[in-house]
Amino acid sequence: MVLTEGFDCPDMGCIILARPTKQMGLYRQMIGRVLRPADGKADAIILDHSGAWKRHGLPEDHVEWPLDVDRRAENKTHDKRQRGETPKLGKCPACEVVITSLPCIHCGWQPQPRRGRDVDFRDGELGLVTSGRARAPEYDPTTRADWHGQLAAIANERGYKPGWVAHKYKEKFGSFPAWGSAPEPVEPTPEVRSWVRSRQIAYAKALERGGA
Repeated sequence: MVLTEGFDCPDMGCIILARPTKQMGLYRQMIGRVLRPADGKADAIILDHSGAWKRHGLPEDHVEWPLDVDRRAENKTHDKRQRGETPKLGKCPACEVVITSLPCIHCGWQPQPRRGRDVDFRDGELGLVTSGRARAPEYDPTTRADWHGQLAAIANERGYKPGWVAHKYKEKFGSFPAWGSAPEPVEPTPEVRSWVRSRQIAYAKALERGGA
């Protein structure tokens, strides 16, 4: 309390608040010790170790001082912050100065946009999960036969050999089709064409990684 009020040294450029207070007036008295203007004095540094700024706001906030002894001083600017009507006070991550917005008024810090990370994609299919374990998809004979015919149609379109159909069938269903089977070509659906395209893309990417 020795230098809290009634002490005047305009040349003083820094104070340390080491005690908290719930009184707006006392807080203003304390920081007022360093806010006096003086020749050659460009700024004032307030090191608030008590956290009083969180309760009472910034030194530059306008405070209404009533003449009525029964009314308390009000910092309406800070009251709006507390109600969320204006941005709340925070600390600059770089210099820890109390700020209301970015960039920091003291050091100019502001967040830098981060470069997006390269994301690796792995092709797959949705499947049933039971008791935390994924179950292999089950395909009925009709679905298998339908896909077999559509793969044969794509092979005919592109001039692929019959072995291509058998290997794509195994890639899809986990086993080769019956030996010697020759399905009737069926017009491929968008789903089947998309699946074949995804397999080609995955194969091309694998070749690129192998070359790298």
